[in-house]
Amino acid sequence: MNEEVLAQQIAYDLYQPGFDLAFVSHRGKIYYAHHPQALVSPSSAVVTLLQGVFEKYIDHSFFILRNRIYTTSLPQHRCLGMVKVVAKRISGEIVPTDHRVEVVLEKMSVGAGQALLQSKYLSSENLWSLTKVASLYEGSRLKWARALADLNVRGEVLHDYNRDIACLLVDKSGDLLSYGINTNSRNKTLHAEINMVQKFFNEKGKKIPEGSEIITTRKPCPMCAAMIYDWCENPESLKIYFAEEDKSSRRTVLDSVAQWIRLDND
Repeated sequence: MNEEVLAQQIAYDLYQPGFDLAFVSHRGKIYYAHHPQALVSPSSAVVTLLQGVFEKYIDHSFFILRNRIYTTSLPQHRCLGMVKVVAKRISGEIVPTDHRVEVVLEKMSVGAGQALLQSKYLSSENLWSLTKVASLYEGSRLKWARALADLNVRGEVLHDYNRDIACLLVDKSGDLLSYGINTNSRNKTLHAEINMVQKFFNEKGKKIPEGSEIITTRKPCPMCAAMIYDWCENPESLKIYFAEEDKSSRRTVLDSVAQWIRLDND
């Protein structure tokens, strides 16, 4: 059976009316996720699948996600960005088709129906009130972001610890709208900006307002930039202040639309 026929048959077997589907197969198992088509959120079937694999199968996530991801939907920027950073390859717009062949693979659901997958690896600091985070401001937006990033203490084995990266979302007046601190030591999707966007959605249920500003200790990677792009009312009105950049921050979907400002102890 060729790959296209197999993917179409799996999509048919797992199809649910009104839901997008994403799945990946590895060693005799199919890992899959559904996302309601009518539900607009900073997620998708692909995002749910990727985050769900890390949540449920952290010890095997690297090997599972080396395989091709399939989805019945057209992958959005946030899907492509997340695949680029934590997975490997993706094929979209798979048409569920009954080829009348039996697929003998165990089916493992990693998420279905919810607007966002709630992570058990999200640190307690990401659950603070905006008032508490606002109290950390000391006259400099960069120091403000770094005060949050410093909550992640690094150890000798760096991959066992969350990276010391944090970001803030403020409105035109400078009032805090959301924030995020990196918690990617276990779930590789939980970068600071992803946590910030998903926190904003959980609390406000809407997109990042036009004219907002993001202050981050490190320039967003392709995954985070794509999530911000998809979940911003107008990416062209967005200002992003950052302190550092590295190779992973280059060539993102936001590069040509947002206004980038390098911070130097402002």
